[in-house]
Amino acid sequence: MIPPLLNFWLRLTLLVALAAMAAPVWAESTEAELKAAFIFSFAKYVDWPADALNANPGALTLCLVGGSNDLFDELSEMHGKAIKGRSLQVRTSARSDNLKSCQMLVMADSEADHYASVLRRLDGVPVLTVNGSSNFLDAGGIIGLFAEGKKIRFDINLVAARRNNLVLSSNLLKLARTVRQP
Repeated sequence: MIPPLLNFWLRLTLLVALAAMAAPVWAESTEAELKAAFIFSFAKYVDWPADALNANPGALTLCLVGGSNDLFDELSEMHGKAIKGRSLQVRTSARSDNLKSCQMLVMADSEADHYASVLRRLDGVPVLTVNGSSNFLDAGGIIGLFAEGKKIRFDINLVAARRNNLVLSSNLLKLARTVRQP
């Protein structure tokens, strides 16, 4: 049996060693990895109307529009992860697809010319829309996610969220850089 004081010091040493090894991993996270983590976390702070989730019970569908990129690759790796008691289903979609079956929609920057038309089709539909372009919120998007220095930040268009019958947690609103109010 290990004496209690020695046991404490061994555990503390192990904890410090593990933390030291993990620090470089955190420091090496790419912008795409961090943005994917933010997008995944956004779902924890959004409430959808019950009927929006009935079409695919047990799942939360995240649609990716705009071709492959690092962010989409990171989000695809989250397929099947549990979120709010549901399995995250990640699918690649064309902007011409029926996107109303998505609960979340991430549009690539390459789709900038089509933001307005896609978002008009989703006006009033409970879909959380996310992109990193500065004009995305102006076009009616809900969350603008971007890098600012070494930090990932986001802005929220609460007007668009309410129009789409989504309830965003006050905790999420507090974390946003700016919130466009009704």
